[in-house]
Amino acid sequence: MVSVTDKLIAALLAVILALGGWNLQRTFSLSQDMVLIKEKVAGIEDEVQNFKNVKKKKKRKKNKGQEG
Repeated sequence: MVSVTDKLIAALLAVILALGGWNLQRTFSLSQDMVLIKEKVAGIEDEVQNFKNVKKKKKRKKNKGQEG
């Protein structure tokens, strides 16, 4: 015969396992989101760097045109 205490312990274990699984799933989801955000930030950094390089090249061409 199963006592009330055993049923209560089993129910609590089930709740703890369910919460642990949910927590693990949420953590994994957040980790994937962070990877995507980091990739986007890296892409934006590259675009900014390229923009700065293009701007410097245009500035050099203007300076050469004024000197020569």
